[in-house]
Amino acid sequence: MRGPIVEFTPADFPEGVNENGAIAFLDRDGVLNLGKSTYINSPDELEILPGAPEVVGDLRRLGFRTCIVTNQSPIMRGLWDESQLLLIHQKLRELFVKYDEDALFDMIITCPHRNRDNCSCRKPNPGMLQLGSKLLRMQPVKKFDSKQKIVEIDSKFEAVNWWKEKVSPVNELDLMIGDRNSDMGAGWAVGARLFRVPQSIGIKNVRNRIIDENDKGDYFNPIR
Repeated sequence: MRGPIVEFTPADFPEGVNENGAIAFLDRDGVLNLGKSTYINSPDELEILPGAPEVVGDLRRLGFRTCIVTNQSPIMRGLWDESQLLLIHQKLRELFVKYDEDALFDMIITCPHRNRDNCSCRKPNPGMLQLGSKLLRMQPVKKFDSKQKIVEIDSKFEAVNWWKEKVSPVNELDLMIGDRNSDMGAGWAVGARLFRVPQSIGIKNVRNRIIDENDKGDYFNPIR
């Protein structure tokens, strides 16, 4: 089976900011932009949520790497292809830096599969987060030749035992922000701090919490 689609664009941190070693994993629709029941099918349908760019900028100014992890089954459904996905994400990047020059994404990982494809990257499975952690924690972090390049990665990742206790994260500050249980499950599986947001408000709803190193995030039980 084909793997997730990776757009790897690690960016320099703002002047005077040191990398803190942590990754902010961000769902896309309902967190950064308004979601739609019929999907975001073109750049023209993209509407960012108020305050979202500034929060992403805040994360970068605190030294976080930022990684979008998004399920986009329209690709496997044949509604549109990877080239359309790139156009949507290019528009997303442009809108974010328009409002905050530090609101950059080091990586965008997209799972193109449907539920019935039984992949290991579609959330709540943690394959996209595991891959993002591996690539963004390479020393040094290497950029691809192109600013935006689709790379298909083998989708075989570590299996998850949902009945065990939450694992320890690679970095205690790692976090996952989402609007669905599937987002919380993926974050739980890698031990990240979990923050669930209302779809109509998005990431701005937890801005003060995610910048607080003492906030351990929301409780989540994956088997309930």
